Amino acid sequence: MVRRAGAVATRPAGTAGVASVSTVPIEVLYVGFGNVVLRSRIVAILSARSSKDSKAVFSEPMKRLRDDAKEAGRLVDATCGRRTQTLIVTDSGHVVLSAVQSSTLAQRLGGPLEVRDAS
Repeated sequence: MVRRAGAVATRPAGTAGVASVSTVPIEVLYVGFGNVVLRSRIVAILSARSSKDSKAVFSEPMKRLRDDAKEAGRLVDATCGRRTQTLIVTDSGHVVLSAVQSSTLAQRLGGPLEVRDAS
């Protein structure tokens, strides 16, 4: 069996040199610079900075989340040297840093930009 991203090619016995290819859809979220995260694994998309001041530094909880993931070896930096805009938390406990704004990622997921409690 030969595996490629998004497709599986198999060779049944007696069909040497002939491969049948079936495409398996994998839903991914593009997080910038050619990097993707599986949609089914995303638990949270967090804005790294204050929405009022784009030059504001990380809040303390965001710093802790990033630093704890780095110490545990679960930090994935997908910023390519750009300023971190978003932290993506996965169900495996990994934290992905992205240079794409959280509102843009929410639109790509097809979800609402913001959900507020009616009370």
